[in-house]
Amino acid sequence: MMQADKAALLACDLFEAHVDPNEAQKALAYLRIHRDSAAYFMYLRTIVNDGRAVIRSNQTIGYYRELLSASERHLRHMAPHQMAETLGWAIRLLRYYRAVPDAERSRVVSPVGREPFPPRARTTPPVARQQPVSSTQTIIAEPAPAGPTVPAIGATFTGKVAAVDEQAVQVNVPGFDEEKVVGIMKADVVPGGTAKYRAGNAARVEVIGVRTLKNGRTVIELKPAPKK
Repeated sequence: MMQADKAALLACDLFEAHVDPNEAQKALAYLRIHRDSAAYFMYLRTIVNDGRAVIRSNQTIGYYRELLSASERHLRHMAPHQMAETLGWAIRLLRYYRAVPDAERSRVVSPVGREPFPPRARTTPPVARQQPVSSTQTIIAEPAPAGPTVPAIGATFTGKVAAVDEQAVQVNVPGFDEEKVVGIMKADVVPGGTAKYRAGNAARVEVIGVRTLKNGRTVIELKPAPKK
């Protein structure tokens, strides 16, 4: 079965179990930071078994219980990057299903090869009539807009904190999807530890390293940068 099909099936299970996508996103952030399949499942089990020390809501504990159950059905025996990619797509679909409760979800069990994601209306743009070009007329093509560039070593920027734990802080890189480019600030370069950072807050950081993983994802290593 293709990863996309597994993501669609996982999304269906999470939707039927009424799992909050924001809680699933926190688990995804943990998986992306640690890149360890076993650590991901241990993280979920720890919250389910001992999470009442830090999570008072029974409903939230229930979200993680359902997420653990669905992950064990659909994400077992995957490499960490495959798990992260599959869970990421499942969360996107889950948000769609919650926003559009009547959306058709039967497509997720269609044969491999069919698009498992919500259908989009396909329209055919009208064909524009071409005007004849005179021999004295010069056609100048407008340059395509330049996309964002990955920050180089020594560059500083302010990004949104996506996730925090005792070992690292994940910072979103402006202009890039976190599936393609992610910023990681390890605890050993943060004076006083990572506890002073909070998910959702802004962090000013400096690039100290850039590396590309085998799956094509770029990891930018960071350290705190002085405030302007």
